[in-house]
Amino acid sequence: MSKNKSIVLEALRNAAVDEAKAVAFLEAQRWGIEPCCPRCGDMNVYRMMTGDQRNKDFRWRCKGCKQMYTVRTNSVLEETRLSVRVWVFAIWKAAGAKKGYSALQLSREMEITHKSALFVLRRLRHGLEEKDAPKLAGTVEADETYVGGKPRYGRKPGKAGRGTDKLCVLGMVQRGGEVRFQAMDRLTGGKIGEVLAQNADGSCRLITDEFSAYITPGKSFAGGHERVKHGLKEYVRPGTDVHSNTIEGVFSLLKRGIIGSFHSVSRKHLQNYLNEFQFRHNTRELDGGQRVTRVVKMLDGKRLQYRESVDNPPYGSTMA
Repeated sequence: MSKNKSIVLEALRNAAVDEAKAVAFLEAQRWGIEPCCPRCGDMNVYRMMTGDQRNKDFRWRCKGCKQMYTVRTNSVLEETRLSVRVWVFAIWKAAGAKKGYSALQLSREMEITHKSALFVLRRLRHGLEEKDAPKLAGTVEADETYVGGKPRYGRKPGKAGRGTDKLCVLGMVQRGGEVRFQAMDRLTGGKIGEVLAQNADGSCRLITDEFSAYITPGKSFAGGHERVKHGLKEYVRPGTDVHSNTIEGVFSLLKRGIIGSFHSVSRKHLQNYLNEFQFRHNTRELDGGQRVTRVVKMLDGKRLQYRESVDNPPYGSTMA
């Protein structure tokens, strides 16, 4: 383990048990050595002190806009009554848990209520939404999967695959690169084409299975569209690299996480869980400290009010 990595991990451990260290850690990750006002961006700021100690709220004051603020301001932490150390611990665990980190586990480990743990993790997942992410390039595999668990004991098994009542997820992965997930309400050629155009560059080479809805969207990719015929037991075309095994492997982690860690995911919040799994896959080569830093940067400027989290958004949106 490198010296820098061990220093960051030690700081994380200390931040999880001490509020002052948690605030200092979060300030360092969010602003670095040049703190600025999260409202106006002015760097002419100072810590508010009580004697030779920081005040109990760890406030700052901006000389530009004349307002007070804290490290929570203008982020998903704003106006929460939970201690900062709970948030730092949740960020650390959720960012590094390969198959997900449940609210029940957070409530046990930090000795908070299950409702509070849900509050924290729901807002973290909201913050992990990637806006204006670069488009996938090169060879891109696309496929769909369905999440919803198995039927309860004694109930007749429902239909599997297309036509099921389960929730549909469209996945796209660049070989050797990043993944994109999108919850889908309808799986049509038009809808698939829109999502592919938003997430994959037109120069891509697209690989899918033989589902007919991919035919029309596939024509728009300059690199061509190749189809693996799963119905004929073809999983890798002999002598070629034509397969969709990469996206199938990504889906396996998603399903293991939902079945093993979360057990059930509602239609309303599905996209935010997908944000979480997408983030972990795309940062798989980073260590724990680097992932936490990335999460803190992504939370900057994002808010989620209570009424937004309980209202019913349109299916497939990123509201949570």
